[in-house]
Amino acid sequence: MSFLSRRHFLKSSSLLGLGSMVLPEFNLMDFDASSAIGLQKPKKLASGDKIAVTAPGGAIWDQKDVLRFEQLLKSMGYLVVLGETLTKKKGYLAGTDEERSNELMSFFADPSIDGIIAMRGGWGCARLLDKLDYSVIQSNPKVLMGFSDITSLLNAIYIKTGLVTFHGLVGVNSWNEFSTDVFNRVVCNGETFSLPLDHLSTSYFVTLNKGKASGKLFGGNLSVISGLVGSPYFEIPENSILFLEETNEEPYVVDRLLTHLKLANVYEKLNGVVFGNCSRCLAENPMQSIQTIDVIREHFSELKIPVSYGSPIGHIASKWTLPIGIEVEMDAETGSLTLLESAVS
Repeated sequence: MSFLSRRHFLKSSSLLGLGSMVLPEFNLMDFDASSAIGLQKPKKLASGDKIAVTAPGGAIWDQKDVLRFEQLLKSMGYLVVLGETLTKKKGYLAGTDEERSNELMSFFADPSIDGIIAMRGGWGCARLLDKLDYSVIQSNPKVLMGFSDITSLLNAIYIKTGLVTFHGLVGVNSWNEFSTDVFNRVVCNGETFSLPLDHLSTSYFVTLNKGKASGKLFGGNLSVISGLVGSPYFEIPENSILFLEETNEEPYVVDRLLTHLKLANVYEKLNGVVFGNCSRCLAENPMQSIQTIDVIREHFSELKIPVSYGSPIGHIASKWTLPIGIEVEMDAETGSLTLLESAVS
């Protein structure tokens, strides 16, 4: 996950998650955000809209990245507000928890801001979840986009408010033609369409379990998802299509994370699984390990639902923009993922 591996954080968060799961008054499987709260779709972005750029997690170490992203957004026709967290440092964090949460809340509360994009992931978003005012967010729906560590915010906000959030590009990404085109079609045009596959995904795509399935799209980074399990900020919506991605973790760590999800009964409400890219998930000692793809295959082979691996999701140059909370259909044989409804209003 962006230059910091989360395995040190995961050890403690996973234990907390497992401990929480045994509490009798809490059942993480009995929840459906869109039906309990009501699905909210943010307004589609258009030229002339104002986008705020923030760093809710890891610190930004090269201000040239910020300048480049600001210029890119302006070239796309947007007005840009740069958050103060983009220059703040508290070790690996972009300022204190209060500074980062206050900035995010101020951007949601500001009616002149139409969208919020994270500059990068890193680590730190989960530390903000109990500091956000979800009623304010619910009253001010707008586009929120990022991936990796931003997974915490995307899923918690959807769970607590019903707001569709977007797992996609961050400021430090290349915003190449493929990724930008998908972003525009999903967030700006509100299209219902089959997300395209790039040449890399076509080359590495693997069908693990054949079949088609439809359901509500939900997911993100595997480490982050696993760390949230058992908390009030993670619930599996009924009949979900779960998407996952990971980076810089050894196969045994991927195994541990997937085992955590299994023991927490996360798979029970899934209609299908779309696994993206596990970039640089290589064993330090290959002769004493199992390959990551084989770990994933072993975990999902017994599930009677469609499962695929290799979609353009994660820490790769070309990636999809995925709207969390909307209805989609997956085909594990062709690799297609079709948005069945518009993600924006």
